[in-house]
Amino acid sequence: MSILRSMVVGLSLCTGVAARSPAQDCSGATFFVSSAAVVGLAVFDIATAPAAVRRYNERHLTVSPAMNLRDRSYGLSVSWSFGRAPVPRPAQSVVANRRKSPTTGLLLSLGATTVPMASGIAIGPDAGAWIFLGGVVVGPSMGHFYAGQVGRGLGTTALRAAGAAVGISSLVGCFSD
Repeated sequence: MSILRSMVVGLSLCTGVAARSPAQDCSGATFFVSSAAVVGLAVFDIATAPAAVRRYNERHLTVSPAMNLRDRSYGLSVSWSFGRAPVPRPAQSVVANRRKSPTTGLLLSLGATTVPMASGIAIGPDAGAWIFLGGVVVGPSMGHFYAGQVGRGLGTTALRAAGAAVGISSLVGCFSD
């Protein structure tokens, strides 16, 4: 509870809110609902990371450098497979066409969530609260970033950030002494 209190006090100092406004819910119902939404979305993101990596392996977009030294021309070669059987590629794009591991995607999401949360708890209520919150908001999307789903990763990060902001702002001013 001390991490929550330091987050609320820190946000109230940042926003200049010291008194309780009539729109606040000091009963904690809004905070509970937003916390459940943030945690549920985080669990969903972590659970779907392996499937996102498998989709990446099926529909792969390859961007590799193309270079012709005789003509002194440089550029990029782009290919999108749409899930068909891969065509043998020249040796230069072998690195770009690597398959990614669903286990690695899952471990990235889990690790990027749990390590900052544990570190935040270990550090304490001042700086630890922000590290903890960063792990909850950004961490679960790391598997989707690894799978090349940047839009989905940013979207779910934004949803978790909005949910956390609503929950924390519902308590700003409730703990003022």
